[in-house]
Amino acid sequence: MSRSPVSKDELERIALQEIRSFPGTERVVSIEVEFEPDYRLGTTDWKLHVVAQEGCDLARVQYAAKTTSDRLKRRYDIRLN
Repeated sequence: MSRSPVSKDELERIALQEIRSFPGTERVVSIEVEFEPDYRLGTTDWKLHVVAQEGCDLARVQYAAKTTSDRLKRRYDIRLN
């Protein structure tokens, strides 16, 4: 199955929406995608950085971020242009 190309901004928006769908993650305020292209392989490796307000359940946020990252990596690749 091929992955759909998305911009960094689109991926951040999608990730924020998916992470906030998990119970206990309402205090997540933003997502940043850090990526590094591998031009030899024609792929892009990326990871999510999550910013949440004080008082959130960190274990829940970490679980949501990991699960969301795994799902999105199967579906999307970052467009480099």
